[in-house]
Amino acid sequence: MRNLLVGMILGVANVIPGVSAGTMAVVFKIYDRLLDSISLDIEKLKENFSFLATLGVGVILGVLLFSNAITYLYENFNMQTNYAFMGVILGSIPMIYGKITDAGKIETSAVVPFTIPLLIMLYMALQGEGGENSFVITELSLWAATMLIIAGMISAFTMIIPGISGSFILLTIGCYTTIITAISDFNIMLLMPFGMGVVIGLVGGSKLVRILLERYTQATYLVILGLVVGSVFTIFPGFTLNFSGIVSVIALVIGAVVSYAFSQE
Repeated sequence: MRNLLVGMILGVANVIPGVSAGTMAVVFKIYDRLLDSISLDIEKLKENFSFLATLGVGVILGVLLFSNAITYLYENFNMQTNYAFMGVILGSIPMIYGKITDAGKIETSAVVPFTIPLLIMLYMALQGEGGENSFVITELSLWAATMLIIAGMISAFTMIIPGISGSFILLTIGCYTTIITAISDFNIMLLMPFGMGVVIGLVGGSKLVRILLERYTQATYLVILGLVVGSVFTIFPGFTLNFSGIVSVIALVIGAVVSYAFSQE
């Protein structure tokens, strides 16, 4: 049941530009297992099949059932919703820091793998959501299929990197509206090539990240920490000292407490 709920949260995160599904996976302590599950290791795939299937069902349900609700919240309660997600992200930081210290003593040089991704995220935050050149693909053609496969690969690879939002990347490369529209309209012909790209991106990306975690554990988690901390800035909506602002702070605290509680399980 827990994996189903976490999957739904990942599904919701996947449709919100700026919110990282990879970060949510770290928050709920399934990131390492998820990487194992989608790697090219057949034995690990068999071992984690039940976990992956339950999580996958949750992701699909999250996308289909809650995308409209989240869109409504973002349109009508933008600040409060963003602050809630910020709280979820902040609540996971102690757990990530714990993984860094578990890997060994933190040296002065550790500032490099932490700072560089943090600065990248800050740059992305300053650039805004972009997407001015977005276009909508409505009919499948060879060109459209190729574009959708490439978009799926790019978004999936970035999706498994904590701090980076796959939806944000889709928005940046101009494909977000196409995918969201295809999901809303159940346009299977457009979703199939995109799905193929997602599978390729997930498998290839997970293999790379797994290698990095095995060979450069502390440095990789420092990079993840930098990305996670930086992702707060990408969704920070500003602050207004009024009733909405107070509710937003409360939402942040609740999100942080819930996230911290989950990460300590």
